[in-house]
Amino acid sequence: MEPRHLEIAQDLMEDIDQGRYAPGAPLPTEDRLMELYGTSRNTVRRAMQELTNRGRIDIKQGSGSTVRRYRPTTHLASSAEGEADDERYAAYVRRMRTEQGIEPNQRLRVIVESAGPTVADLLELGPAEEDRYVVIRRCDRYLAGRLWQRQLSYYPRRLAQGSDQGSELMTPEDIQRGTRTLLAEMGYPQTRSWDVVGAKMPSLKDSTLFGIGPGIPLIVHDRLAYSGDEPVRFTKTLMPADRHQLMYFEGEMTPEQLRAGTDLNIYDH
Repeated sequence: MEPRHLEIAQDLMEDIDQGRYAPGAPLPTEDRLMELYGTSRNTVRRAMQELTNRGRIDIKQGSGSTVRRYRPTTHLASSAEGEADDERYAAYVRRMRTEQGIEPNQRLRVIVESAGPTVADLLELGPAEEDRYVVIRRCDRYLAGRLWQRQLSYYPRRLAQGSDQGSELMTPEDIQRGTRTLLAEMGYPQTRSWDVVGAKMPSLKDSTLFGIGPGIPLIVHDRLAYSGDEPVRFTKTLMPADRHQLMYFEGEMTPEQLRAGTDLNIYDH
């Protein structure tokens, strides 16, 4: 038999999932829950803490408990017509301005360092030390002063050294036409890619960095892009799961059809 506080927490989670308590709505008071379940205040508080730990409610001293409200931004994880690079910052700004009503900002940093074993294997870098260096373009995106998303793109250093166009990879500035277009101009058109998307609980450092509350995992989106059979870019994107969702699609889509997906909030169902 489950402990009493878990039974109460499960009942309330089902009520939330079935829409009896909408996002932002208050939950019954401690006194009311004690009356409904015939239990102690300590048991009720343990139940509410369980819901907090699972990211389902917010508790404010003196204001009671409310259902946590999620407003994630949908990212197109498939390439769309007219959007050659689905992570272009201009498109991101448009989405955030429309969906959140807040102007985001970003900080770009370029790092050159020896690749770790995983990145070196993915980019098929040579065994010699000088062949294992990569250019990392780190893009941190902020909303209302809070880190919203971190994207790390790894390129073999020889690409940045191979042409004048390649040197753009070394500049900590937004590449307006997108790095996919830049790579094509350098002679490395993207011909294929794969994606792996997963979730993990954040480390203490990640929780502090992103300002992540209890019970919220990090979405990790890895993508390896090829030009022919040659891997040319590995991108890792870190996104708190309460603020982001990914949309994949197949075939030709009209803007209206895409909007139906981008307007969907998975937390409302």
